[in-house]
Amino acid sequence: MTIPYTNFHTHHPVFENELSLGCEEHGMDRRWETPLSEQEASFRQHVMESEHKGKPLVIHCVRTLEEILRVRKEMRPQQPWIMHGFRGKPQQLQSLLSSGIYVSFGLHYNQESLMQCPLEMMFLETDDEAAPIEPLYKEVAQLKGISVEDLKLEMWENANKLFPHLAKNR
Repeated sequence: MTIPYTNFHTHHPVFENELSLGCEEHGMDRRWETPLSEQEASFRQHVMESEHKGKPLVIHCVRTLEEILRVRKEMRPQQPWIMHGFRGKPQQLQSLLSSGIYVSFGLHYNQESLMQCPLEMMFLETDDEAAPIEPLYKEVAQLKGISVEDLKLEMWENANKLFPHLAKNR
């Protein structure tokens, strides 16, 4: 089997040799007009749905990391959480990793954070940009000092660990 470039999250059609996980995101964002208290109530509901359905939760977070981590600590979910489009600093990365939260890096990322993130806790994505993911794989593989094929395998294994239905559908 040829391993595809796994694109964790995108709002655009995928390119050739790509597989999009097509994940829906939930979270909190200080730029939104909705009061943060309402956003948190909605986020907590999505956490409960994730738990009930037995599916990972993909998190949208803009300047609400403390709130997200507090909710995780209070609710103690069993399903995996993935922080999508992570651009944060290494200290924020370490807070996520120590809480057991996976991290997905997009086309714009903090290089120091990417370098500190273990491959087994990482995903790659193109999110809002209509761009192929292959160049990001090449860039990350070079930074991490591994081959693109090894990186593809790591991302595929991560995807199958969190989304076990993938292997059955290929």
